[in-house]
Amino acid sequence: MQNECVRCDILLRGGTVYDGTGAPGRYADIAILDDRIVAIGELAECEAGTVVNLEKLCVAPAFIDIHTHSDFSLLHHPEQLSMLYQGVGTQVVGNCGLGVAHTDASPRFQQEQRWLKPYGVEVDWNSFDEHLKRLESLGVGTNVLFLCAHGTLRKKVMGFDQRTPDSAELKAMKREIALCMEAGAWGLSTGLEYVPGCYAQTPELIELAQVAAQYGGFYATHLRSEGDQLIESVAEAIQIAERAELPLQLSHHKAEGQRNWGKVQQTLQMVSDALQRGVDVMLDMYPYTAYQTSLAVACLPSWVLEGEPKEVIERLRTVSTRQRILQEMRARHEDWEGVVIGSVPGNRALQGLSVAQAAAEARQSPEEFILDLLMQEGLFVGVACFQLSEADVRTVLRYPRTMIGSDGVGYDPQKMGAERPHPRSYGTFPRVLSRYVREESVLTIEDAIFRMTGLPAARLKLPDRGVLQVGAYADIVVFDFAQIADRATFRDPHQLSEGIIHLLLNGRWVLRDAQFTGTRAGKVLKRI
Repeated sequence: MQNECVRCDILLRGGTVYDGTGAPGRYADIAILDDRIVAIGELAECEAGTVVNLEKLCVAPAFIDIHTHSDFSLLHHPEQLSMLYQGVGTQVVGNCGLGVAHTDASPRFQQEQRWLKPYGVEVDWNSFDEHLKRLESLGVGTNVLFLCAHGTLRKKVMGFDQRTPDSAELKAMKREIALCMEAGAWGLSTGLEYVPGCYAQTPELIELAQVAAQYGGFYATHLRSEGDQLIESVAEAIQIAERAELPLQLSHHKAEGQRNWGKVQQTLQMVSDALQRGVDVMLDMYPYTAYQTSLAVACLPSWVLEGEPKEVIERLRTVSTRQRILQEMRARHEDWEGVVIGSVPGNRALQGLSVAQAAAEARQSPEEFILDLLMQEGLFVGVACFQLSEADVRTVLRYPRTMIGSDGVGYDPQKMGAERPHPRSYGTFPRVLSRYVREESVLTIEDAIFRMTGLPAARLKLPDRGVLQVGAYADIVVFDFAQIADRATFRDPHQLSEGIIHLLLNGRWVLRDAQFTGTRAGKVLKRI
């Protein structure tokens, strides 16, 4: 550590510094000049414009959320309050093969537009590059890195066709990925459980991943199955990364459904085996036992989701097809008490009810209720499924290549309060520190901070973020370890976390004394 400083803008004095490398905390001062850290150590002689006493507080690199979907909110909520109050300074967006930057104003992107239009956002960009430039001109509350989203670009090239692309279409998708990477994307993401990404077969994915590899990108994947075919899906992901010769990120790793609990022991061994062969594999997870997705994806047989939304709705409406769907749904013997309705823009009164409760009130079977609700809402219904194992959460969290990713969206609790998101959008990082470090000692504090900072920075190849060292950008979070806690719940999700005292990004105050300064200090970071 350097311990000499003549002058600085901000001097953070006397905190316990966790530098993001996994090293134990140590008392130190940190000097910031412009947007960089210029000294760390005992800096009693340093002249500073502002001196802040951090006695009894923890100091760490601002957290890096490796997996978010905040590209769906950045244009109407650039401040990203729910993320800032978790201590998040950098977000990776465009995950799960879903990407706002690839959309256009055509009807094939009506689902994406339904996320944006209620907040006054019209799709008026025509390329990935244009979208990034628009965000740069707007200003963003956190640093943001974009992935190239396979499902969205496949829709752009092939629509909802369930088939192998012809040579011209494959060439067009490769060109689209190349343009994204040249514009600054950090890799390629897939969502192989969602239409139309699920229509891509392994050879297509290998060829497309090879393009990202040529630019030094990585491959992040929402697996083809996170339940019954989890093992086979992890094997496919490793095969794609190995054949395309690029790093692999397994998104929000988990095993859905009680019959699949414990499979993560095998998948983590598969990761370890791949590492032994030289494949660079990492994974991320969020610390909850429920996942959130669309009601249609969670509850309908996969064949029902084929094609455009209007085709899916027509299947739900056609009597003979509807009976087949109901029969298959009933054969699964789903626990409808454990499926809780999330956002329903057309019927907010249903939000927070289990499917079992809502169906009983409607005097319908759960299966009939689901089909009718999906038709009424044009498939636009979110749902939380309480189908994950706490033991699995701990197992994945302990694995040394696991980092933290919220799978959330940056929310404004006032402007966006009518929505019913998963509490992970508000509480992921404080929840790890409070529950799994302070209360249950699943991780040490220095290891947990490493999973939130140095490890994702290594995946992203960001040498000057995710660590506290001289020359690094001054992305710094200060928190009270005794008080840090998530407050958001599934019943009441719009609750900002507690215990984040200060947050600086690029040397500028974003949170000071737990108050938002109004400053959009983030940057659109580009891999160029």
